[in-house]
Amino acid sequence: MAAGNQTGTETQAEHKPGFPPFESEQFPSQLLWLAITFGAIYLFVSKVFIKRVGGTIAERAGRIARDLDAAAAAKVRADEATAAHAKAVEQA
Repeated sequence: MAAGNQTGTETQAEHKPGFPPFESEQFPSQLLWLAITFGAIYLFVSKVFIKRVGGTIAERAGRIARDLDAAAAAKVRADEATAAHAKAVEQA
């Protein structure tokens, strides 16, 4: 009597044992996609990312060189001012 009114979610499906990435039949396909993905990422990094980083590094190196030149000029002026002050104190 209750057998006719039963509902369920079970289905008859083929069950394959094993985790698909570990099945040896999948290895060639996985290696192909690994090579394609690695190549795409490598091209992107080498063409876009490294150029941007290289430009930033070059800009920073130029800025550091300008700052060092400005610091050297300021040091020369400070040394001259120190010498002038010492001379003025000596004369006083």
